[in-house]
Amino acid sequence: MDLLEVAVIVAAIVLAVLLLVVGIAHLITPGKVEPLVPEWWPAKRLTVYASGVAEVVIGVGLLVPSTRPWAAGVAVLMFLVYTLVHLDDLRHTSGATRRSDTTGGVVTRGVVNLAYAGLALFVCLGG
Repeated sequence: MDLLEVAVIVAAIVLAVLLLVVGIAHLITPGKVEPLVPEWWPAKRLTVYASGVAEVVIGVGLLVPSTRPWAAGVAVLMFLVYTLVHLDDLRHTSGATRRSDTTGGVVTRGVVNLAYAGLALFVCLGG
């Protein structure tokens, strides 16, 4: 096993742990995640639960070598969608009551999700 293969495995494990923790948090504390769903989106609570299940499934898929590329590809798409959702919040930063809802916070959330997407792409392509 060369260094690149090790890097892919480590990146997959990091993403898996992140997605498993976040996914479980979606399922256990949906009320804390629900404010991240855009105001115009229907069925917010159902969306939080569905995304939590998806994150857990993707996280498990990243840990299984035979499903890792597929799971990483789905993770790329999910993180890109999350980026768009976070950037939608730019329309509502003037009345922000939480630091993460200010313009800087929203942009930071978008950039972080793009970084996650890049890491998932690295895993998907096998380095």
